[in-house]
Amino acid sequence: MTESAEQIETQIETQIETPPTSPAAPDANIFWVPGDFPPRDGVHVDLLIDGRAAMLAMCRAFLAAQTYILLAGWDIRADLSMVRGSDARMGPDGSAEQIAFLARLREEGLSDESIMFWSAGQLRVKDVLGLAVRRGVKVGVLLWDSPEMGVHLTNNAKEQQAQLSEVGVDCVLDSSSRKITHLLEALHQKCAVVDGRIAFIGGVDLTLQANGDYDRWDTHAHPPDSLERGSAREVSMHPWHDAHVRIQGPAVADVQMNIVQRWEGCAERGKAPNWPLELTNAVSSPQSGGVPAQVARTIPPDTYDFAPEGIKSIYHAYARAVNAAQRYIYLESQYFWPEVYRGLDSLLWGKASEEMAVFIEALGAALNRGVSLALVLPDHPNAGRKYSDAGIERVRDIAPDATAAGRFQVYTLGTSQQDPNAPGGILYRPVYVHAKVGIVDDLWMTVGSANLNNRGFVNDAELNVTVVDRRVASQLRVALWTEHAQATYLDVSALQDVERGMAALRAQAQENAGRVERREPLRGHLLPYLTVSDAATRGIVISPEHGWLDSIEGGLGANREEYRNRYI
Repeated sequence: MTESAEQIETQIETQIETPPTSPAAPDANIFWVPGDFPPRDGVHVDLLIDGRAAMLAMCRAFLAAQTYILLAGWDIRADLSMVRGSDARMGPDGSAEQIAFLARLREEGLSDESIMFWSAGQLRVKDVLGLAVRRGVKVGVLLWDSPEMGVHLTNNAKEQQAQLSEVGVDCVLDSSSRKITHLLEALHQKCAVVDGRIAFIGGVDLTLQANGDYDRWDTHAHPPDSLERGSAREVSMHPWHDAHVRIQGPAVADVQMNIVQRWEGCAERGKAPNWPLELTNAVSSPQSGGVPAQVARTIPPDTYDFAPEGIKSIYHAYARAVNAAQRYIYLESQYFWPEVYRGLDSLLWGKASEEMAVFIEALGAALNRGVSLALVLPDHPNAGRKYSDAGIERVRDIAPDATAAGRFQVYTLGTSQQDPNAPGGILYRPVYVHAKVGIVDDLWMTVGSANLNNRGFVNDAELNVTVVDRRVASQLRVALWTEHAQATYLDVSALQDVERGMAALRAQAQENAGRVERREPLRGHLLPYLTVSDAATRGIVISPEHGWLDSIEGGLGANREEYRNRYI
């Protein structure tokens, strides 16, 4: 029996709210990175898995804002709907469900005007931020001034700036990377601060690519085809897996300082109003029940005056955690590149990344001392699949015994649905893995914008939060594994335990591989990630760029036009 989207959402949120009981964390000093923001005690961390949860939480916080909202993004879409489907109404008018939801909104600080606005259903980015402005809230958006090179990486920044400016938002285009030596650099942070009391950090941009194939909003169920995911095409955009966090407590000041430091550089060039620089940014007191956390950054060198030599605290945080690992390492990333990607998916075109070389060696050393490693990557990334294949092969070369013993596993995510118009009656699609997550030993975790490549570690502006706490780290792991496996098909208690959980994931991924080969519906989302050489060994032909699910007869992505022409 296949679960409904609502059942799956409830299941994942239950895992987030009721994590397994774990002992207190030991001394965290070995994990903290010096030289930038300090570790903070008493930080409250809420996990927001996938775009639906993240955007829903951000929308509620923005509508409850009293003084100011600051955002920094890689991309934004002013007409993106932040809240969709039943979330916009939460039950029939006058129902007990709706009354309870509206009461929760009031408890969170939403005014009657904001609640009426919510009930009207116009919850697009520009509408939500525009209402905040009309209520007297100052709103500042710092957006990457992406170079136009004929490739649709982002929406047109100037067009989005104009739409936001029309509703009173101070939208500033950050052109700090517009240098001949920084052409492949992106200002990739995805963060926000509300009234100095709440911050958001993660992989979720408030965007969709209207002329492309991504919408950052998606549910835990990741249906292959969805009326709620936006699209300018007949078939909805790719399913999308992501991760974000909401934090409260002393670390919020560090997120705000990061945005203000970047904003100051724009203001000095005469392209920004100064009010964000004048905001009070006092570090708040530790929150009861909070955990130790540290805001970590990548700031590329020769980009901002506040860090002319650059900052690499995200890289150092990952390296410290991997070197300290004793039981397991779990990583989700859009990329896993040992080389610097320069726009062509050919290993002859790049060069070795020093930081990734050290990181991959550290992963191999962890495997060789008995640690288990699981890595989740997209089957069909927008670029650089050959580079990720090379990273996987490098780890296998360093730790062949661990690979043979099954302690090094690489997964991808897919989804399926019965469709009489699809070949074989089953439509398969890859779930785009965009989350940037690391978990070590149910003790250390990080969520943010940095991928596992030279860009995430050195060349792009990135922002992560790291937490050292057994409860929160295990909470994140169980929530992710519950989503990927879908508990209908697994004993949830198996996922609570690391060793049993990893064995269950391996078994389910292999079972799903067989289901694809037999043209049967998937159980959950987990699949083995196949490099080109893996596929050849199994007698499977895959595209070096598009991967596995988009190459098979029942897939869609690479065959989108054929599918549309034949069946729609």
